[in-house]
This record gives sequence, C-alpha cells and structure tokens, in this order.
Amino acid sequence: MKVAFVSEYYYPLLGGITEHVHNLAVALSKRGHEVTVITHNLRPRKHHHYPHGSVVFPVVRFGKGIPIYSNGSIARITVGKRLGADLGGFFEKERFDVIHAHSPLTPILPVVALRRSNAPVTVGTFHTYFDRSRGYAWLQKKAARHMDMMDAKIVVSQACVDALSRYFKTDYNIIPNGVDPDYFSPDAPAISDFDDGKLNLLFVGRFDPRNGLRTMIEAFKIVKSRFDNCRLIVVGDGPLRPYYRSLASKKLARDIHFAGLVNGGRPNFYSSAHIFCSPCTKASFGVVLLEAMSSAKPIVASNINGYRMVMQDGKQGILVGEKEPAAFAEALLRLLGDPDLRLQMGRAGRQTVLAKYSWDLVAAQVEALYLKLQNRGDEFETKAAAAPAEMVFALND
Repeated sequence: MKVAFVSEYYYPLLGGITEHVHNLAVALSKRGHEVTVITHNLRPRKHHHYPHGSVVFPVVRFGKGIPIYSNGSIARITVGKRLGADLGGFFEKERFDVIHAHSPLTPILPVVALRRSNAPVTVGTFHTYFDRSRGYAWLQKKAARHMDMMDAKIVVSQACVDALSRYFKTDYNIIPNGVDPDYFSPDAPAISDFDDGKLNLLFVGRFDPRNGLRTMIEAFKIVKSRFDNCRLIVVGDGPLRPYYRSLASKKLARDIHFAGLVNGGRPNFYSSAHIFCSPCTKASFGVVLLEAMSSAKPIVASNINGYRMVMQDGKQGILVGEKEPAAFAEALLRLLGDPDLRLQMGRAGRQTVLAKYSWDLVAAQVEALYLKLQNRGDEFETKAAAAPAEMVFALND
C-alpha cells in the first residue's frame, strides 16, 4: 500500500508523536509498504537524520511551522497561503491508498489533509489526553464532521478514549505506542562521564510545564539531603530552560547535568541511568516509559491514567501522586537503597515491552486495520455492482 502520514510533529521536533510517526513509518516500510511523511518546514533545520533503522522514506514539507501554547505544552501549527491547494495537488499527483493523519483534529495541517484527502482509506490517530477542551466544546459540530471524514479512529490508549468520548460518540481502535527493543536495549553502551560510581537519575522530556521538571528538581533536593551519592541527568530543552536552571542552588546544580536535546544517543543515556523519572501531569501513554522499560530500567513516575496503562505500580516501577515532590523523593530513595529491587523492576519492564509494545507488533495491528478498511471498500463495490440500478443509486446518494 501507498501510505501518507500527516503530522505537525516530526524531526527536527522531538517528542512522543514524532517518535511514533517515525518508527511506525519505519516498521510499515519494512513490511513492504511505501510510506511518505508529510509535515511542515521548521527552522533551524537540525536533527533531520534518521535516528535509527536502515529504512529511509520521503519526508515532504509544506508551509511553515509556528509555536503555540496548548494543553500544558508548546504545540506547532502549519501556516501557508497555498497550504490547501499545494497539499491537494500533492495528493492528486501521488494517489495514496491511505492518508493517515496524526492528531487529526489539531489545526492546521492534519485538518487540511482530512478535507483534501482523495484516498480510498482515511485514518486518524489521536495521541493526546486532556481534561477538558474549550475548542471541542465550542466547535463540536464542525469537529464531528471532521471525525466523520475518517474511516477509522485510532487512539494510543484508553485515556485518549476517555478524553475524546466526552465530545464524540464513535468507534475507537486502541493501538498502543511502540518501541524498538533492539535500539533501546540494556546492551547499549553507557556514557563514560556518568560511570563514576554515582547513581544516576534520568529525566527525559521537553521543558513543558506538564512534564514536571520542577517537581523533579524539588524531589532531587530532598533526595540529595539524604543520599548524596547521586546525580540528576536532564535530557531535553525548551524556552523554560533558564527558569529550571534557576530552581537549583549552586551546590545542587553541580549534580544536575543538563544534556540538552538528544536524539540518536538516547539509548546511551538510559543505559547510564539507575532509575528513570517521569513526574508528568498529563500523558495519553508515555513513550519515554517504554524506552526506559525496553532499556531494563526501573521507573518512578506520576500516577496518571496514561502511565497506569503502561506500567503497574510495584512491578516495573513505582507510581506516586502528581506534583508531590516529597512522595516522589521517597520512592527514589527506596530504589536507590535497593539494587535488587531495581534489577527486578527493570527486568519486568523489558519483558513487558517484548510481549506487547515492539514496533513490529504495533505495525502489524495498524496494517491489519488498513487492510480491513480497504477490503470493506472492495466488498461495498462488489455489492453495488451486483445490485439493481435503483439500489446502486441509493447506495451512492
């Protein structure tokens, strides 16, 4: 099949949706499908290499990506005077079998793709959990029409269903995020600078308020007062970097390493970690949890819906209340003092990934949905061809 992925999130932007789009495109390409990723232009142009996997597919860019603040995060939207015409012309030229929009009701590129789609099959994947949406409440009828443009709606977790079903009553197909267990592997080399006898706590995420870096730093202050032989490694970046740096005293800052944006080297950071930390307040799923689990690392994370669907408290790690630095610190101290428990939880996480979350397994589910929708169209044409003229008219009305 010839498949187009449409997404506001792709490299050089880093994040869970970018990882999902890229890795699913790689996995489907390996299964013999011809995949094209459609996204916006973004400056500066960096991290345009493919972080892992030998499969290379076309990346086509339209318009210009600009940042906006939404749902506790810095989002992106695509703008351009000829965006609709250019995208429609590209679709007409390429004649895709499937147009698959990611975050399909998010302005602007995915919405335009739904309107301009000429493919036999149009699919959308919803990645985000939200408590309430004023936009959906105000524009519910218009958004519902866009929902109807999709032949199938994929969600990455039940948390997404819970959020969307407040506004849209429709069928949802739950197909989770995935991870490459060969890439995020316990065998990845550790970073020598962090192999000095100190125990390493790892945070990975954009510097968005909802990702909880403030809670992480406050918890680290408590941990350091009782367990000095540790450091915090922070992988990620964003406009709030000066603010987060200011939260630590000069003495504490000596043991907080801000690594900045990291793409291709993330497995080495996981291998260097003794505990992975994610005090996030909003997540539909938690791709970083999968990366840590695949790397056989124990986890301390917020007890939120999206995380409870990925890991079990006490098995792959410990879940604690949102925005509770003291409780987060206690969980970290428990694991710092118990190497056997860290090893046990890390192994359990790795086993969970291999059983449920490899990209090969996820891609097979997506492929099966495409084929089901494609065959449904064939069945419809067969029935229409065999029906009386009056029946054909009714079917096509």
